[in-house]
Amino acid sequence: MRHGKWARGGRIAMGCTVATTLVVAVTACSSGGSGKASAAAATTANDTSSSAPTTPPASTNTPTNPPSTTESAASTSASVPTAPPTSVPSTSASLSQTSGAYLKTLLPVSGTEALLSLGPTLPPGWTAATARELDSGPTPKPPAPSLIDGDDCTYLVKQSPTLDLAEGLSVANASEGLTSTTTSASLIIYAYAPGDAAKSLAQVRQNLASTCNGFTAMLNTGAVHVDVAATPVSNLGDEALLVKITPDGPYVDAENLVVRHGNVTLSLFANNELAPLPDLSPVAAALIGGMG
Repeated sequence: MRHGKWARGGRIAMGCTVATTLVVAVTACSSGGSGKASAAAATTANDTSSSAPTTPPASTNTPTNPPSTTESAASTSASVPTAPPTSVPSTSASLSQTSGAYLKTLLPVSGTEALLSLGPTLPPGWTAATARELDSGPTPKPPAPSLIDGDDCTYLVKQSPTLDLAEGLSVANASEGLTSTTTSASLIIYAYAPGDAAKSLAQVRQNLASTCNGFTAMLNTGAVHVDVAATPVSNLGDEALLVKITPDGPYVDAENLVVRHGNVTLSLFANNELAPLPDLSPVAAALIGGMG
């Protein structure tokens, strides 16, 4: 089981382990018995004549009327305390939403967990590599440095063949590898301080529209021209940007779909090292609804 929506670097196969906690609340009821009430009466009489006859005591064989069933039931009912209402705690709700442990709960599930709807699921043809899940832990970290550094565009190729443009300013993350029938991809979900998710994406968008919309990078064979395409994607989260980089020559092309929802960003990335670049938008659409 997993629990945490759903770490970094390396090649495409990103991963994290998800733990799902099922919490069962047991409501205890207590009951009490009803008490018995008894009453006694005594009568005294002043005897003014020694010859006056004494009234004999009532016969001990006279039956005593028992309390009625209705009275007994009412007494019992009144003495039973009412159990307080019990609520079932939510595991994900108890975690900080700016922690990797919480973000892990947003990662997609597979296998039996998917069949039982125990977490987010992927569209048909895609499978989550849940055994390789990673997260940044139960507490937020200091904000990561911005990816943008003046006119330096090397951040677009230094991860090659990986391209992940959502890490800047983030305070937590959780990651997982994804596979399809034809290719593979990686998923990282990031959390930020309020406002920083939008700020980070705005920095990247502005940089790609100006300084780094095409540049020359020093790769293995020397200076290589790199084409960059950044395209807004509609109907995904609060805003979404699809970035593709294409170096000239025998190099791998890469793509990154970044989708922001509030202070959380979903980053999906893949390359064409082993297969053509996949369409990542159906994956993003399947996951964005569970991001808060």
